[in-house]
Amino acid sequence: MLPVREQEIYGWIGNGIFFAAQLSQIIYTFRIKSADDLSYTLFFFWLIGECMYTAFGWIDDSPSMFIGNGASLVLSVVQLGQKVHYKRVKENTALSRLNSSIQAAQDTEDTEAQPLINTV
Repeated sequence: MLPVREQEIYGWIGNGIFFAAQLSQIIYTFRIKSADDLSYTLFFFWLIGECMYTAFGWIDDSPSMFIGNGASLVLSVVQLGQKVHYKRVKENTALSRLNSSIQAAQDTEDTEAQPLINTV
């Protein structure tokens, strides 16, 4: 078995890899302005897992486990925030388009209802 110091090195390297992966997903989501492909179920279980691993790092006195998973937990919350935000933006945009279409249809009906020649 490796000494604790060497085990921590592997923990820090692994955390760096996971951190980079999550950060790249956050940047990608920001660029495309959508997180539709990420499910709320994934986030629910992911956040619970991150909390458990962070607690385990604290209990086991493992800085790489505690700090790394704590940072990953923060990034997971950011990703969840992106999902909620971009879903709201999409819904508001769709609602705005629908309202514009309804208004345009009403304007067309109002124009058709007016007589072409004034008889007064």
